[in-house]
Amino acid sequence: MKDKTVAQLIGLFLLVLFSTNSFAIPPVGSREYKLLLEPSLFNGPNPELAVAGFWMDLDQLIQTSIARTTTGSFLLDKTRTIKFYDTTPTCLLSNNNLVFREREENSVREVTLKYRSFDSYVSGYQDMSGTESDAVTKFEEDISAHYSIKYSHSTTQGISATKNLNKLDDPVRLYPGLLSYSFDDTQPISLVGGLSVLELVYKGTSVDLGSENGDFSLTLWYNSINVSAPVVAEISFKYKDAGGYYSQNVVTRAQKLFQSMQTMNTWLAVNSISKTAFVYNYDPSFCQ
Repeated sequence: MKDKTVAQLIGLFLLVLFSTNSFAIPPVGSREYKLLLEPSLFNGPNPELAVAGFWMDLDQLIQTSIARTTTGSFLLDKTRTIKFYDTTPTCLLSNNNLVFREREENSVREVTLKYRSFDSYVSGYQDMSGTESDAVTKFEEDISAHYSIKYSHSTTQGISATKNLNKLDDPVRLYPGLLSYSFDDTQPISLVGGLSVLELVYKGTSVDLGSENGDFSLTLWYNSINVSAPVVAEISFKYKDAGGYYSQNVVTRAQKLFQSMQTMNTWLAVNSISKTAFVYNYDPSFCQ
């Protein structure tokens, strides 16, 4: 706890300093480490067997690499449909580092607008405000293989079951910050690649990193027309603090664990691309 107290004091000092100099950006509320797995290893009607097998190997790796306590087991936490929208063939959103995504679970719909950049300040300055009362804004650091880092600034909010998403005016009305891009909001938007994704998310495991726990998620993506063979598989772990106060012990252990996870060659995908890149590459003619 001493490490976290010191980190909080430093973070508070920096926050006050930035606030008095007009260039403050949101604190990094969470840090998430992501690796893509070989999706074919999870084929079949019972992916839970492979998910459990992966956790056994990962748990053993944690003990040998950082010798920290783990808890739980992977259980299916979410089953939902995911859709991405953009203009075709111009892909105006993607070409401006924006992602507009819909998720639906148990007939409840939500949309997310996300801006991603390698530059934390560029991402942090984006106006991601939403119009709905349940809008939640996050500023996160995403770390992928070989320490490729992007800063993600996003807002998620609910939409009605009958809301159509068929032109740029729809995300612009939901996220007024998009007005700064001067888009022609009459342009149609459509499903990227014509693809609807079925997502299964397994959660319930964590590792003690010190003053924070690292919470794991194993995500499987299926083309909704074939639910027996996932097209993307991802393992991630995340720790978070609303004020961005992360101790040296936490970040050092997380880094060492992530490095070790990249040696799990029997599980890792070869020549993999991110989940969002998979969607945009699904139909190469969608963006030109």
